Amino acid sequence: MSAGAEPAGHVRLGYARASTARQSLDAQLDSLAETGVTRVFSEKISTRATRRPELEAAVKLAGEIRSSGVAVTLVVHEHKRHGRGIELAMLAEELKASDIGLEFLPEN
Repeated sequence: MSAGAEPAGHVRLGYARASTARQSLDAQLDSLAETGVTRVFSEKISTRATRRPELEAAVKLAGEIRSSGVAVTLVVHEHKRHGRGIELAMLAEELKASDIGLEFLPEN
């Protein structure tokens, strides 16, 4: 895409995470669906996990879509669903560098 060109459309991808297998993702999935996300990546994985395969897949797909000239926003149910502190800052910077939006839905 040439500099200054308008994106050809907009895709919203969602990410939901629960930290234990017993926790339900239903409320997060419902909330994401209400915002018009076209695809949701979800996983049940500990906050302490250093890798989050579904989040990585979401970021990868967002980058592929963005490189085709379409605007992309990654929507996360709550900021705490991604992680804390430095991890969150690193994700935000990675997305910003790729011209991908990041949106957090408010907590209930």
